Amino acid sequence: VASTQEEFTKRQFWFNAASQFHAIHLAQGKMYVQNALESEGRMSLGNTFQLLMNLVVFFDRCRENQWEGAWVLMDNLNLLPKADSEMTVKVEAFFQLDNCVKQIFHHVVLAAMEALCHLFRSLRQDGAGVSIQQQNTIDQRLDELRTHARLLVTFSRLLNLPGLGDGDTYVRIAQLEKNMM
Repeated sequence: VASTQEEFTKRQFWFNAASQFHAIHLAQGKMYVQNALESEGRMSLGNTFQLLMNLVVFFDRCRENQWEGAWVLMDNLNLLPKADSEMTVKVEAFFQLDNCVKQIFHHVVLAAMEALCHLFRSLRQDGAGVSIQQQNTIDQRLDELRTHARLLVTFSRLLNLPGLGDGDTYVRIAQLEKNMM
């Protein structure tokens, strides 16, 4: 996450360069790079590129406090389990990711949990003084967010993520989940 204007400008430059590369070489109908990757058995590089670009957007949305948009994007990326029954598949999928993604994944998990926590807090605050029917809908959504948080805590523990050996990120994730109870 860019902390200074200079860092933001550099990040924006590289994001735009990558977006331009995608538009020129990888967008629909542009097959040269895809064919070359496929012939070399390296199609996963294109998928990794797409994932990294989406993660940049995800982190930008988090930085801009666009929590709903951040969570929707994360949910659509299908990296995280949505039910206990998906846990094994998502853990296996994580280990198939490129190392450049695995090395930063602890940041992804933490930001996803922060997004869930902000959504939870906002929804709970907005629920004051609503009708019973509206409250039931809000309570259902709060339960869904708690379930996502619980799954994310379990998932993160199963991954043994790089950069988490000190336990700080695990502690932070657990604290965020506790704030949603």
